[in-house]
Amino acid sequence: MEPRTEFRDAVASPALEQGTGAVPGTWETIKRALVRAVFWPYERGSWQYDIICLVILLFIFLTPAAWYHDQPRLELTDLRHSQGIVEAGRSKDGWRYIVDARLVGSLGPMKPEDALQQIFSRRLHKPFSIKSVDVVHDRNNIVLGYAVVISR
Repeated sequence: MEPRTEFRDAVASPALEQGTGAVPGTWETIKRALVRAVFWPYERGSWQYDIICLVILLFIFLTPAAWYHDQPRLELTDLRHSQGIVEAGRSKDGWRYIVDARLVGSLGPMKPEDALQQIFSRRLHKPFSIKSVDVVHDRNNIVLGYAVVISR
C-alpha cells in the first residue's frame, strides 16, 4: 500500500505550479484592467467613463505649476515695473542698459539718441557719455527697445 504516492508527483494548486503564490487569474485581471485603461472601451455615460474624467480633472487642477517649470519670459514690453530701464551688465566698453521703446517714445517727437540722453541724465546723476545705441526689434520688426552702452 502506497499512500500519498499520487501527491508526491502532483501539485496541489495551479497557483503553486506557476510559482506566484497568488490566486489563479489575478495577473490576468490586472493585465485586462491595464489594457482597458489604455484603450478605453467604455461608453460615454458609464461609471467607468465618469471615473476617468474625474481623474483627468483632478490631475489638471491639483498638479502644482512648479512641476512644469513654466516661467514667464521677461520681454522688453514687460519692463513697466523697472521704469522701462534694465541694467544688463558691464562690458569692456562700459555699462549696458536695455531701455523700453515706450519710455523713449513718451518724451515726444525727439530723436531716440536725444531722448536716451535725457532719460539717463535723470537716472544716473553723474557725467556719462552714450557710446552706442542699438535698436531691438521683435520678429515682426516692431521696435521693442534700445540696447545702450554708456561710459561713466
